[in-house]
Amino acid sequence: FPVQFLSSVLLVTILVVEGIAIAQKTQGGQNIGVNRIPPNQCDNWVRTSNGGHFSSPNYPNIYPPNQECIYILEAAPRQRIELTFDEPYYIEPSFECRFDHLEVRDGPFGFSPLINRYCGLKSPALIRSTGRFMWIKFTSDEELEGKGFQAKYSFIPDPDFTYLGGILNPIPDCQFELSGADGIVRSSQVEQEGKTKPGQAIDCIWTIKATPNAKIYLRFLDYQMEHSNECKRNFVAVYDGSSSIENLKAKFCSTVANDVTLQTGTGVVRMWADEGSRLSRFRMLFTSFVD
Repeated sequence: FPVQFLSSVLLVTILVVEGIAIAQKTQGGQNIGVNRIPPNQCDNWVRTSNGGHFSSPNYPNIYPPNQECIYILEAAPRQRIELTFDEPYYIEPSFECRFDHLEVRDGPFGFSPLINRYCGLKSPALIRSTGRFMWIKFTSDEELEGKGFQAKYSFIPDPDFTYLGGILNPIPDCQFELSGADGIVRSSQVEQEGKTKPGQAIDCIWTIKATPNAKIYLRFLDYQMEHSNECKRNFVAVYDGSSSIENLKAKFCSTVANDVTLQTGTGVVRMWADEGSRLSRFRMLFTSFVD
């Protein structure tokens, strides 16, 4: 046969084979992007004041391929999050969970510290956050799907505040505000302004506002803990931006308190002292500065 005829037959054969392969892949539902559920909209997500639950798409039936579902859990201030998993549980097993997986991070963002990646046949053990946020992403690739997962989340008191009664506001009206280029934050202000009664526990907050576009530097001038190293009796905490637990910058309860540089223009200083620690005290200088 002529060379041109053989070339034509070979070309037609290749096109037919590729056409069959494409048709088979389309029938198998493997095309990336087909019926893909947008992020944050994968299946039902139930929220209540005490927690809630969510699951992989179609649970307990087989989850579809090419999914990316993101769930951001948020507890109230002074709370943490507990995450548990129901049975059945099955996410395609792979080395280091490189294919289908569930990714859990300790915070509100996709770049928050990684807790772990999960896949396989065995459901994860109880997962706890260290703050009031948890970021979760479920990912599936083009093949080998499974039943997936159903997760339940609940809110628990932050252990750092359980001795304060869990979710409680500071003692009413024991809050102070300071602003400007510099100033003094001092615990003696509590007694001088009669914010608490003698023998009563102290739970007070100082909010510092720097000058516009400036940051804050805090330097301790005086610091004493009546029961040093007993952090459940007395401490001084410094927050960067707000008093939310995830913004905790430093917490002092030993014999030494270091200077603190804040990256935002808002600083929060909180002092807690129980009834037997009223001799604890501090005094610090705040200075507004621009890099």
